[in-house]
Amino acid sequence: MSVEREKVQSLERALRILDCFTMEKPGMFLGEIAEKSKLSKSTVHRLLATMALCGYVKQDENNQKYSLSLQLFKLGSIVGGNMSLRSVALSFMKHLCGEISETIVLNIADEDHRVCIEMVESSEAVRNFVKVGQRIPLCQGASSMVLLAYRPEDQKRRTIDQGERDGQLLFSKPELMDRLEQISRIGYCTSVNDRILGAFAVSAPIFDHHGRVVASLGAVGPVQRLTENRMQFIIEKVTQSAVQISSAMGHSGVKVETGK
Repeated sequence: MSVEREKVQSLERALRILDCFTMEKPGMFLGEIAEKSKLSKSTVHRLLATMALCGYVKQDENNQKYSLSLQLFKLGSIVGGNMSLRSVALSFMKHLCGEISETIVLNIADEDHRVCIEMVESSEAVRNFVKVGQRIPLCQGASSMVLLAYRPEDQKRRTIDQGERDGQLLFSKPELMDRLEQISRIGYCTSVNDRILGAFAVSAPIFDHHGRVVASLGAVGPVQRLTENRMQFIIEKVTQSAVQISSAMGHSGVKVETGK
């Protein structure tokens, strides 16, 4: 077996062990975990030792039972935070979709990519350029560039440099930096035929109660429905909705410029 395959197999087995713990059975002996995971005791012991070292499980010194640690609670809290964002944003997204008849998406940053975590699909026949769970480089598209524009300068440049190495840039680095500066200044981003030929997007940032950008709200649709007046209308509606969601998340004082 190759080293790479051994690593994958170890990860699969570690995840099987984590899945053994439940609300009804939060603590278990080594033998119980081995039986439930259908792995040998020696394998389970080795993997538990590694997970304990990394802070994902712990062992009670008195009864020797293993249980999940606070590190997993921390990771779960991150997911929970995104779930709270989704629940807060969804009603605004549905209203926005009804106003502009275009697909509305909610994206968060995950390292050098954006991930769509919620979508309200347009009822129009031509629609849906994005899927929930889809990962797109932060250098591509309006929703990505909004998230990138509000990153610290060092992170921003690192992401752009990585995008250049991976051949992901749709513009030159100077042009991209100019666009990002403009986004942070006016508070929204538009794209037409950038990432997908025949598609347009408008996106604006969502702030939390700390004033940090935690997501981008976007409207996407086909260019065949786009006119100059309609673009301005969509910009105004998307930025207004982003401000409303930000306010619902506890942020105040968001200033968004929607004029040309």
